[in-house]
Amino acid sequence: MNSEPTAETSIEQTITYYGSHTRKVDAKGRFHLPFQFRAEKADEEDSALEEYMICPGPHGSWALAPRAVWLKNFQIRPDGQSKADYISNSRRMSRNSYLAVPDKQGRIAIPPLVKEPLGVDKEILIVGMGETMELWAPDRIDGGEAGAQTPSDDYLFEFFG
Repeated sequence: MNSEPTAETSIEQTITYYGSHTRKVDAKGRFHLPFQFRAEKADEEDSALEEYMICPGPHGSWALAPRAVWLKNFQIRPDGQSKADYISNSRRMSRNSYLAVPDKQGRIAIPPLVKEPLGVDKEILIVGMGETMELWAPDRIDGGEAGAQTPSDDYLFEFFG
């Protein structure tokens, strides 16, 4: 279920992630981030372009977000959320988030506290979701969606206007 290309760079140099890739997970819990999803480094000194946060995601997934996107979103209180709920949710997000920096081979290590609840053993599915990516055990992604392979008609009508 791959689509090429899987990332685009806009004028602002932000990446839009889309498509999906299944990757092997090695004995140390690392997987290769697809090259289409990797940030282009200006030089070896600029490692901040390749910093990601692994954190809880929706529907049982975990999210892999560029650190800058995670920081921006972490500081925004959703509309209608009380200050107390915002503080509580921010605390939970912070406690369950991990910095991930790819090694020189482009591998990202899955923290042990993430690997088990995610259900990842030998493979991981990475799904582009715009500014972020979702991480899934390949056999769990369709659990909450009853095997749906295409978006709902309502979503498609909105998407294509």
